[in-house]
Amino acid sequence: MPDPDLHEFRIEADAILDVLMRVLGPFAVQGAELASVRHERTAEGAWTVVEVTSLAPERAELLRLRLGQVPCVRDVRVRCALALVAAAK
Repeated sequence: MPDPDLHEFRIEADAILDVLMRVLGPFAVQGAELASVRHERTAEGAWTVVEVTSLAPERAELLRLRLGQVPCVRDVRVRCALALVAAAK
């Protein structure tokens, strides 16, 4: 059974030099335990996928809202592990 406290955040942002640091900042403030981070920056934009463990659904939603307030962030999507497993079937 997948961990219901595992969440995947998909973040699209502007391609500024320090975009990764700006995107990861709210995770540190919320005390999130990062399981993995994948990041790509091109001239068109930056895409970051962050997997977080030990994060209750309410805190994941709060983190999504906080990420959306970061000036360089264009879009934030979050899915829990249960939804990820269901999508894979």
